[in-house]
Amino acid sequence: MQTKIAFLSYAILLVAALVGGLRFKKLPTNLRYLVALVGLEVATEALSYTLSLFHQPNLFIMPIFAAGEIWLLALVYDKTMNWLSFSRVRPWLAGSFAAYCIVDSLLSPEMARFKPALLVVESLLVLGLVGLYFRKLLSELRVTNLSREPMFWVSIGLVINHLGNLQIYLFSNLLLTNYSRQLNLNIWAIHALLLVILYSCYCVALWIRPQK
Repeated sequence: MQTKIAFLSYAILLVAALVGGLRFKKLPTNLRYLVALVGLEVATEALSYTLSLFHQPNLFIMPIFAAGEIWLLALVYDKTMNWLSFSRVRPWLAGSFAAYCIVDSLLSPEMARFKPALLVVESLLVLGLVGLYFRKLLSELRVTNLSREPMFWVSIGLVINHLGNLQIYLFSNLLLTNYSRQLNLNIWAIHALLLVILYSCYCVALWIRPQK
């Protein structure tokens, strides 16, 4: 079951990359950065899968992807919200997290080590970006139909994905060491299902035409 859900998530991710590539020139700047993020996801998944085929550790990719995801999502929301104050803070926010990823990797250089603390920080930052967007949506933006607003779909996908993953990351060490292998497989199947939801939201966001 976990394998089937994982392959489904890969398939939807490839669809999102295809849609983003075909519509790239017609997309606004914020969604072009989203296409770049989808490209980073594809490259990360491809490299991770290749390493696993050759029975090589692939967890070292995690901090690199986390830093790239925060950097690109910060750009996505910066171009969406157009807040001067956030635009000033954004490079420091993304740069500080990238520095944290580097320091964490240097302090824990084991290539096969899972890093839940780093992923918890990443999820909190993503949820913070989404929270800022929803705040602006409620107070300043005039959107007549949320279902036709691409960033609403992106934000919903990120909220569901990172809220769910936050629970997994917070209790990952306990689950990985004290419970059965089957339970661990079920937990990571849920993780894959959350990716299916996220990538599906990316597909919708890149497919629909943004409202003016």
